Amino acid sequence: MFAAWIAQVPAIVLGSAVSAAPPSQPAAPKGGADAAASPPAQAVVVASYPDDPRIDQALGMMSKGEFEVAALACRTVLAQKPEVDRAAMILGIALSKSKRYDEARGFLERARDSKQDFPERRHAAHFLGWACFHLGELECARTAFELHLKAVPKEPDSTFGLGLVALAEDRLDDAQRHFDESLAGFTEPKVRPADQARVLVRMSDLALRRDDAARAEELLERAVKASPTQHEAWAKLARVYDRLDKPQKADAARANEARILEALGRREPRSTAPAPQPTPQPTQSPSRQATPPAPSSPEAVP
Repeated sequence: MFAAWIAQVPAIVLGSAVSAAPPSQPAAPKGGADAAASPPAQAVVVASYPDDPRIDQALGMMSKGEFEVAALACRTVLAQKPEVDRAAMILGIALSKSKRYDEARGFLERARDSKQDFPERRHAAHFLGWACFHLGELECARTAFELHLKAVPKEPDSTFGLGLVALAEDRLDDAQRHFDESLAGFTEPKVRPADQARVLVRMSDLALRRDDAARAEELLERAVKASPTQHEAWAKLARVYDRLDKPQKADAARANEARILEALGRREPRSTAPAPQPTPQPTQSPSRQATPPAPSSPEAVP
């Protein structure tokens, strides 16, 4: 969601910046009704809230995944300009993206309650909701997501968050409704396949909660079709295939999960993994040598 949100942040003029002076114009002829009119002076636009150009630089860093560097930039701004609530919000987001939710929460609460009219402020409750959810504080998460949806009606990621809260609280019908609304929001007006897959995976969790493995299979197959590189979806699909007694499909799904994890550097490729060292065996007489182990069955190829 963050990448989509960052792309929607409007271009603004920083509070510490002024527009560039217009290029010098040739002198207009003097006198007469036909004298060339001078162009109007270019207006100087200044933001109506405390700001700093380093905050926009931090946003650029975050769009590249450089969350720790972005957090440092915002901390520097706050050390020098403690009144800048926009810096607090961007710092809170950077900390959340680094999974430092407890530390992020205070900065996001400050941004949520801010009276400064910076453009990202209306999204503060969204990021606060996710921080609270990951901290296991479901009431805080629900309140924050609902607040964000008042500012941005039908926003699909906060709707998805409400679905996760409902699922965690075993409110299955509410979870289904929120997931359906979220999936629709990630489909129209613009298809967002990775986000669709996230919702479909959690809808499969809901189906399993209702003991409907066939429905979970259908949802997970849609998820991996929408976004084939989400290893979690393949792992869950393998377990569902096991439950439905489809061992060949389960093996193929696990192989896909393994390939994705290897590509992400989270699992060592099998071809380069060090071979296990043989365990020393006691010397035996020829008549009592141990029977060699049977060869392992070949791995299934998807």
